[in-house]
Parts: sequence; C-alpha cells; structure tokens
Amino acid sequence: MLIEDVLVEYDSQGRIKYHPELHNKQGLPWSEEDLEYLCKYESIDDRQTIAMALGRTVTTVDTRLHLLKKTGRFEYYKNLNKHW
Repeated sequence: MLIEDVLVEYDSQGRIKYHPELHNKQGLPWSEEDLEYLCKYESIDDRQTIAMALGRTVTTVDTRLHLLKKTGRFEYYKNLNKHW
C-alpha cells in the first residue's frame, strides 16, 4: 500500500481523520515501546509524524500525551532508553 493510494480526509483542524489502513493500531493498547517513542520524539517531530509512525490518530496521540504528563509518567517513558 502506498500513501498515495489512500483517500485521506481531513477534519476542520487539518488533521487526518481516522482511516483503518493508516491508523492500524487505533483502539489497541499502547505498548511500552510506543509510549517511549511518543515521549522521546514529542519535542522533535510534529504530532502528525508521530501519529503516523505509531499508527494512531493525532487526537489519540495528543490525548495520550496529556494523560502521561498529567499522571507524571511522561518523564519516565522519555528517559526509559529501552526501545529507542
């Protein structure tokens, strides 16, 4: 599958809407590896790039980041150095 072959729709904020071929991990539990990637690259990559790398929507990525920061687990995963 090429990204050019997928019909992509955008919401009013310019984010890619859910598409099963692009967001293949949507609805699945977050792995430790995914959480580490999210926290490490949050300040380096834009949300859309991170979302595509993780197979999730931008909204889901934003929600998970907010939850990790709120519960104090963001720094733990950012400094884990186990998978990334």
